Amino acid sequence: MTAPPLNDIVQLSLAARASADDAPMDPRAKTAKARLRDLATSEPGTGVADRNALERCANVATSAPFFLCGRDVLRRAAAEKQRRIERDWRDRGLGLHSTRVDDSLPPMDHEKMRRLGWALVGVGVAAAAYHLAPRSKRALRTTLRRVDYTAIALASMAASDAYGDAVGARAARASVVPRRGSTIVRLHRVVTDATVAASVKFPLLVSAAHCALSEVAFYRGARGEGCNDDRLRAAAWRKHAACAGAAGFFFVAEEVWPDFPLLHAAWHVTGAAAMRTGTTCAFGEHVPASPG
Repeated sequence: MTAPPLNDIVQLSLAARASADDAPMDPRAKTAKARLRDLATSEPGTGVADRNALERCANVATSAPFFLCGRDVLRRAAAEKQRRIERDWRDRGLGLHSTRVDDSLPPMDHEKMRRLGWALVGVGVAAAAYHLAPRSKRALRTTLRRVDYTAIALASMAASDAYGDAVGARAARASVVPRRGSTIVRLHRVVTDATVAASVKFPLLVSAAHCALSEVAFYRGARGEGCNDDRLRAAAWRKHAACAGAAGFFFVAEEVWPDFPLLHAAWHVTGAAAMRTGTTCAFGEHVPASPG
């Protein structure tokens, strides 16, 4: 009896290892701690969502609120651009729309608002694409989930920039003498470039950092810095706090209890609601531009 050649033993060992590595792994087979660790280390994997047709339909349907949030911000940006044009006409003495310009509204950067609007639309597109991908296509779902997380990170960067600028502009306009906390928050170009570069590799960390900046802007806006709709903003802040807390809970709960139904859809709804109420805190009530 002779032993098999060493070369055959090595080839069989490599083949067995390759087949083990290629075998699909259900994320639910991991522990909750492992799933949360993967998210924290920016390894989202395929995710535990879309386990049946009901959840898939719910997750795709609840991606729509992000489109609505983006549409709302884009409408605000268009109205702000129109007001800026009318102010420019009046200041130049052209006599156009001079009686329709509302000077009670401080000028805001409509380009930043427009970028935020399209970023929120991008979040909706990325989420819908991920949830429509079949679970059997593990590589595709992993890629689309990373795209989804990257879209959220980029949207959070656009949000912190636009909201911080808007709240600072209102506070600076209301204060003849600058006071503490009334400065306009603008992200440096180096910060934005670094954020874009890091969003692909560390989307969750980027989202957390810029969401924290947005929360500061929401709080300042809710305090009524530079605005005359204090009650509206205070009510919006209370709703935002409740929605943001619920969104954080559902985000973690999905990883802790992966078999509980519709947790991801609940995260979609509460996350979009937190964004919508936060927009009211920072930008105030939407005021359409005067008709031309």
